[in-house]
Amino acid sequence: MSSDASGAASLVERASKRIVVVAICAAIPLHLFVDADGWSIRALTLAMAVAGFLGARRWPAATPAAMTILLTVGPALLTVVLGVAALNVFYTALLTGLFASLLPRIPFDRWTLPSSWRLLLGIWGLTLALGWPVMIVREAGVRLGTLRDSGALDSWTLLTTPQVESWILYVVITQLVALVWLDWLFVPGSGIRDPGSQSDPVHGLWIGATLASLVAIYQGTVDIAFLSGGVWPGLRRAAGTLLDANAYGTVAAFAGPIAFVSIPHLGWRHPRPAQAAALAINWAGVWMSGSRTAFVCGALGTVLLVYESLRASRRTDAGSRQASSLLAGVAVVVLLLIAAAGAIGPFRRIVATARTDAAVTDLWSRGGYGTVATRMIRDYPVTGIGVGSFNWMAADYWRMMANERLPFDNAQNWWRHQVAELGIVGSLPVVLWSFLIAWLVFTRRTPPDHRIETATLRGLLIGLGIASLLGVPTQNPLVLLIFFYLVARFENLTNPRTHEPRTSNPRTPNRPIPTAAWIAGAVIAMAYAGGQLALARGPLKPLARAERTNRDYIIGSYPGERLPQGSFRWTRKHATFALAVPSRYLVVRFHVEHPDIGTHPVKVRIMTACQTLVDEFVTDASAYARAYEIPPGESRIVFDTDVSRTWRPSDVGKADTRELGLAVEADFVGTPTVVSSQERWIPLKPCRAL
Repeated sequence: MSSDASGAASLVERASKRIVVVAICAAIPLHLFVDADGWSIRALTLAMAVAGFLGARRWPAATPAAMTILLTVGPALLTVVLGVAALNVFYTALLTGLFASLLPRIPFDRWTLPSSWRLLLGIWGLTLALGWPVMIVREAGVRLGTLRDSGALDSWTLLTTPQVESWILYVVITQLVALVWLDWLFVPGSGIRDPGSQSDPVHGLWIGATLASLVAIYQGTVDIAFLSGGVWPGLRRAAGTLLDANAYGTVAAFAGPIAFVSIPHLGWRHPRPAQAAALAINWAGVWMSGSRTAFVCGALGTVLLVYESLRASRRTDAGSRQASSLLAGVAVVVLLLIAAAGAIGPFRRIVATARTDAAVTDLWSRGGYGTVATRMIRDYPVTGIGVGSFNWMAADYWRMMANERLPFDNAQNWWRHQVAELGIVGSLPVVLWSFLIAWLVFTRRTPPDHRIETATLRGLLIGLGIASLLGVPTQNPLVLLIFFYLVARFENLTNPRTHEPRTSNPRTPNRPIPTAAWIAGAVIAMAYAGGQLALARGPLKPLARAERTNRDYIIGSYPGERLPQGSFRWTRKHATFALAVPSRYLVVRFHVEHPDIGTHPVKVRIMTACQTLVDEFVTDASAYARAYEIPPGESRIVFDTDVSRTWRPSDVGKADTRELGLAVEADFVGTPTVVSSQERWIPLKPCRAL
């Protein structure tokens, strides 16, 4: 490779790394602005960032491990302290601490990943980094007018625009921080490269998970509602400290076997009791969670762990008896805890599912989510619907396809989920990387010196792959961090080149990547962002989505307030009402309540794209009404409201701090007789502009 070509390749690689880091730094404060009410969570996030960065400068390996412990126990603790279960923004605050703790050691001019991973994951990160701002612009409007509009519902999941934006940012922050974590794992000094290192960051993962499992055991045997909430206590499923039984169960299923193979590296004189306790506690927690996904993820790894442990102990009779007794003791403890538990357990749920699923095809459709994902891929095969968009947009598709409600959830298959959100173009790098990892897991030989650990990691990775055929467990940040640790450690143990000395120039990769490949990857990332921008101004625009699903879409207003009959909304200075038309007769009632309206009239305008409906000065707080007849065949009506000025009730001594403009009630009535009884009657002109 010539020096010019090498320079071009390194330029793209350097840009991809820096753009990913900048994207994380931009997404975190934006998430706090969009979703966090009050300054408590924002102050916590800032404190986590400062503590993570300064701590990592002093303790570069221990600080990230400590941050992973906080990431595990933090959701429940923050819920208790703050009195609200804002899980998305909690994870952002906690991930900020982890991200900050990685920054002092990672290089900003290159990826430290293995050469065969570097291009694929670098371009995947670049795709996410360039794509998420387009998603926010799409949902908030090109002028970002609805960035914090809590009155605008974005889909049939009945989530508001800020809630949708919060989910998009949560998904992106989770994946990009996890990518930086994976990159950090290959930095010299992280601990993962050094066999037997006591600074291996995995210790934070299994310690945090074991603490969560102790809470889960208490939940399952004593009080199912302790440090829990949502639907989980009613389902008799322990959620540990993660507020999510499925995510917690999967974390615990990994943590038990990982702890068993990692504790010996700590150099303790008698590690066996700690190994047995960690394995028993976490597997008991898995049972308490009732998670079928967790059982699948952990079962094969645990079986291979047991097999290799017994095989290794056969060299001596004493060793064989010791290993058998240890594993038998673990099984007895787990069975005793299960017997004492009131939690439902995964087996009963697996049996119930087997009885209700009538056909093998149900494993593909998965309650409608698979069907919806297939339709999305057919509609947008190249670009997908956008990162972080499936869970909430699926409800709109199901409304069109089956006219039924579909709860917020993923595509029930990791590969299908990636293609549905990123399209064939955007998902290509990460999908190819997943195939590469699968090939390595099935073909790499087990090194004799690390047979037990390698077999355990192999089993856990295969288990996660099987579970990912029927779900997307890595949407949880802890599961994704553990997965990336597993692949990094597996690569470290099974690839002899991992232990070879680095080149004398650390800025020069051991295996150069062709310039054309980096340029093609950058084109993929930019094409994805450009395609999403075009769709954001076209068929995936919120107003267009609302029209297709016959859903009301109102921006620039506050949530509706109930009346004895019907409801009304307070608008800001400008608002847009895009309404489904259940009848041809519409009465619009409006009023203002400015305290000084008697001396300073307020100009009110209401108009469609084709017609002005109201244009007058209002001099009192009386309610006004206008009646309109909608042309035959029209299924939607879109009108804008505008007032010359707004006011805040807090300025006159009230508690309400909102900026109020016009109070509007849109009332569709059944007969023209009701309409004709109003003061005015106006026929609307046909108008299809949106």
